[in-house]
Amino acid sequence: MQATKLFNLIQIIPLLYTEYFKLGIEAVAVLTLCYIGYTDFRTFKIRNQNILLLLVLYVMYAVVARSALEILANVVLATIMLALLVWLYTKRILGAGDVKLIPVICLWVGGRCALLYSVLLLILIGLHLAIVRIGWAPTHNMSGRRGIAYAPSLAGALVGIILLGCL
Repeated sequence: MQATKLFNLIQIIPLLYTEYFKLGIEAVAVLTLCYIGYTDFRTFKIRNQNILLLLVLYVMYAVVARSALEILANVVLATIMLALLVWLYTKRILGAGDVKLIPVICLWVGGRCALLYSVLLLILIGLHLAIVRIGWAPTHNMSGRRGIAYAPSLAGALVGIILLGCL
């Protein structure tokens, strides 16, 4: 009889705390994204550990919040984006950190929030470029051209998506 009660309790507890679990994952993801954006803005580097943490957080979030079909669609989208970004990296248009970060962000955003994410990203990159033009933000020399850190805008747009509740 005790085993049956324990089994029923194990089945009920995740149902009671699913919303709290999702909220906790989103909170950690927001903190991680803020850290990624800040460090890329200051150093033009995105550490692999931070990308891996964001990926693990997505897996944890997807298990409780997404259907198997949504997860598959997000993985296909991220794979296509990775292939495109590797090609852009070979042309020295993007840095390696951005190539790692964007597919993980595609997992989070998926097709459901892509339009809103794109609008937020466009606004944030425009603000970043205005700040660079004023001279308040650093630039990085990339193949004889000035490059900016994209992670603050990429991460900021995903934070916006999370805070707006689009996920």
